[in-house]
Amino acid sequence: MTTVRWSIAMLLGMALASGAAFADAQCRQTARDEFFACKADCKEAYQSAKLTCRNVDPACGLPCMAGRQACMDAVDAILATGQLPGGGTLAADCTTGTDGCMQALADAKTGCGAPCAPDDQACDSCVDAAQVTAFVCRDTCRERWRAHPTVIAAKQSCRDGFKSCIAGCPPAAP
Repeated sequence: MTTVRWSIAMLLGMALASGAAFADAQCRQTARDEFFACKADCKEAYQSAKLTCRNVDPACGLPCMAGRQACMDAVDAILATGQLPGGGTLAADCTTGTDGCMQALADAKTGCGAPCAPDDQACDSCVDAAQVTAFVCRDTCRERWRAHPTVIAAKQSCRDGFKSCIAGCPPAAP
């Protein structure tokens, strides 16, 4: 009997302790914000160290890297939206990009009645089929995106711009 009381006391104590640990949402949000700020600082320090190792002044190289990232974000937007700069679409079977694939999945899940009730085989099968369709849609868009001449040229332009920017940077300070 003592073991049962001890077990109940332990479970009750753990439940109370875990409730108290998560009671302050603002404290958790502050900790999360501090973590991501620290992570960003570490990433910048790492990138600066890489540039220094390549004998490139980080004060010049970091903006070059940011420019390359912005350029690549624009290229990635073609995949997400299916829309080419200046008009047109990525391909006839990918007119809305991967965002459209994900929206179609969300719509299909709603049509299936998701979230599914436990033991609802029809709903589960419907959601499974929708997930497969969304996967194929995203995969098709990625294949069209990788092979599209506009995307290939845009990626090369991002690389060339970065190389040109870095070439104009002074050497790293000793």
